[in-house]
Amino acid sequence: MSDKVILVTPPDDILVDGLRILLIDLTQEQTQLVSEVFTKLKSIPTIVTYVWNSINETEWLLDKKIKSDLIIFNANSENDVIIGYMAAQPNSYYFGELKNLKIANNSAIYSAEELLILMEKTISKYGR
Repeated sequence: MSDKVILVTPPDDILVDGLRILLIDLTQEQTQLVSEVFTKLKSIPTIVTYVWNSINETEWLLDKKIKSDLIIFNANSENDVIIGYMAAQPNSYYFGELKNLKIANNSAIYSAEELLILMEKTISKYGR
């Protein structure tokens, strides 16, 4: 395992093999939480972290959604269409309150411990 986290933002991409995590419209606090959890992981493969915000191109986001092993989004984002679409993805989890879409996805992240468990579980599935 390599213990490397690579950050990719629009319009870029990367051809390195690794576990891919898509972060969508996270607040500064949510981003900090994700970063802190990365440091708590015992042993990690190369992790490619895609970061998208509402000001970026949607086409880039949709391409990275297909490539990602794990999707984490901010349910309180202003972009209701993207949030609804991401909530319907089987590998998506969220910070905040999903409101009307809770029936489509009940995979909320409430703490750093839950996020750590989720990432460790995703890492354990990676490479199988």
